[in-house]
Amino acid sequence: VMAMRFVNALTIITAALQDPPTLKVLTETYGFQHMDLEVTIPRVVTFREALVELLAEELGTRFTPMARDGWATLMNYMGGAFVYIRVKYAE
Repeated sequence: VMAMRFVNALTIITAALQDPPTLKVLTETYGFQHMDLEVTIPRVVTFREALVELLAEELGTRFTPMARDGWATLMNYMGGAFVYIRVKYAE
């Protein structure tokens, strides 16, 4: 169930990449949904690297350097927003 939710979220996020206002709303929504977790910069880095390595392993040569940079940038954007939301809005 959790894996399906995760893949569904990634699908929604990647579909919103061509629409920055929608991506921003999605990022904020997911950020607030993750406020109960201790999202920190080191954890974002760990998560980003794990996801990028998984994609690289699964896609092989189809996972180009541009794709790697794109996924890393997206995870940095979202992770940074999650950290900001947690710091700014946590009680």
